[in-house]
Amino acid sequence: MEEVVRAIQAGYGNRMMLEISPEMAFGVLSPAFKGCEGNFALNFYAKKGCNFLKDNLCELYGTGLMPLECRFCHHDRIGLGRKCHLDIEKEWNTAMGQVQVAKWTRQFGLWEQYKALIKGPTSCRPPNKKTRDFI
Repeated sequence: MEEVVRAIQAGYGNRMMLEISPEMAFGVLSPAFKGCEGNFALNFYAKKGCNFLKDNLCELYGTGLMPLECRFCHHDRIGLGRKCHLDIEKEWNTAMGQVQVAKWTRQFGLWEQYKALIKGPTSCRPPNKKTRDFI
């Protein structure tokens, strides 16, 4: 987590994304897929790759800002991604981890965007409770 926090402090916060745990209990900040910068992580964009990769090289390499997820899960421990991600989740599923997520979402207005989307006139919300029960 500390590398991501340092990367945000160094001005790279707008290039991160928020991944939500499968049970929707906590969030993890990570380098964004191209197209997800400053937003929620969406699998639709995963094939576009990391926005820090330029000419197949990581812009954060050697800066001390490359998150553990990138270093270990995607580069050093090929094939151990699931275990590696579970270890990283433990660090973010803490009070300190969620403080960092809250700071980032406030800084980039993510919750305001989300609230506007679900409350707006073009919302995907069901129009009434009866309809909502079928979703």
